[in-house]
Amino acid sequence: MNESSEALLEAIIEILDAGQLDLTELYQRLRERSDLDLSRFSTEAGLDARIRKLIYLHASECELYEGTQDLFYSETGIGTGRWGLRR
Repeated sequence: MNESSEALLEAIIEILDAGQLDLTELYQRLRERSDLDLSRFSTEAGLDARIRKLIYLHASECELYEGTQDLFYSETGIGTGRWGLRR
């Protein structure tokens, strides 16, 4: 994972540490952070897709799960867009 993705993953973890969120709220909170360089994303849809992929790569109930860090869970079931941080 590149440095930019690592920073984005860390920001997702920090935000979800406060509680579960819908993806739309998570996207907004990440865009509002001044400590992230999101300039490599030319569209909001591209950024949103990268955020989802990072979550899916780190959630064991997802098909994309890479089998290393199981960080996130779907609070209300896959496909509902609500995620939390595993404790």
